[in-house]
Amino acid sequence: MKRLITKRPLLFALSIGAALGLNACVAYDSGYGRHYQAYDVYYDNHYGPVRDGYWNDDGWFYYRDTRSREWRRDDGRHFRRDAADGYHSSRVHDRRDQRGGHRRIRE
Repeated sequence: MKRLITKRPLLFALSIGAALGLNACVAYDSGYGRHYQAYDVYYDNHYGPVRDGYWNDDGWFYYRDTRSREWRRDDGRHFRRDAADGYHSSRVHDRRDQRGGHRRIRE
């Protein structure tokens, strides 16, 4: 009986941690009514891992890498809409803020 009593706080803490972790995943993707548009792009990995991106009306692709929160324009044309040698298929999400803009663009 003594072992069960000492394990209860640990089990309780683990279950709360797991529940909060799952809740965070749900809230990030759709918890507040956010539905992000996804783009299928072809990318040559020039910039490294990319967090998200979108095609703008000006014809340029804007992206954020995994280290930065700044939007950058793909001046080197490392993202494409069609397949080409050296490019792999990837899906990125347009995670701009709700006002439709982005915080900062680095060109």
